[in-house]
Amino acid sequence: MEDKTTVIACGIFQEEVEQVLAEDDLKLSFDWREAGLHDNIERLEEDLGAAVAARLAAGGRRPALLYGCGCLPEMKAFARERGLAVLPVKNCLAALVGDEQLRELEKDRTMVASIGWVRKMWLGRRDSVLGWKADDYRMQFGRYDRIVVLDTGHRPLSDEEIITCFDLVQVPIEAMSCGLGHFQRVFLDLIRAAASAPLLWEINGQISG
Repeated sequence: MEDKTTVIACGIFQEEVEQVLAEDDLKLSFDWREAGLHDNIERLEEDLGAAVAARLAAGGRRPALLYGCGCLPEMKAFARERGLAVLPVKNCLAALVGDEQLRELEKDRTMVASIGWVRKMWLGRRDSVLGWKADDYRMQFGRYDRIVVLDTGHRPLSDEEIITCFDLVQVPIEAMSCGLGHFQRVFLDLIRAAASAPLLWEINGQISG
């Protein structure tokens, strides 16, 4: 039975996680889920439920949820009922800078994004079969005066990516260095919480903690 902690993670975090793992020797496995599932809450809840159920049925350590506690309306209850650790911040952006700073940044018609959001959601959806059309971008971004992209220093957006993104969203884009420190702290706290949870054992076909 595997004793390694599995992290069930939103794909939006992949670049930041790779950055942390390059600095910390952590024995983890990852179940990367599709980024942007929260666009459809029912789909996200179904996907997370299936992923968690599969990990619990396998026994070993309880997985950690690399999701913000606001990504589902009932995320805290979802995690608590299954004995899982989840990020204590609202979403992936707050994981980078904290809830309080995120609220400050979002003032004055400012949208905040991460580099993962730009690459996987905005630029990525441009070429997908079910991707956004010009009207979709206008509806999403028309109410904003500027976009601040949080940059941890790992693979910053290229000039080409920024220009292409601006052509899509038609809102001025500026990068803000935020470093990796806050994300690293909340991520490592999540892993420690998951690792301290009791192992799961199969007894007569039932899973108990």
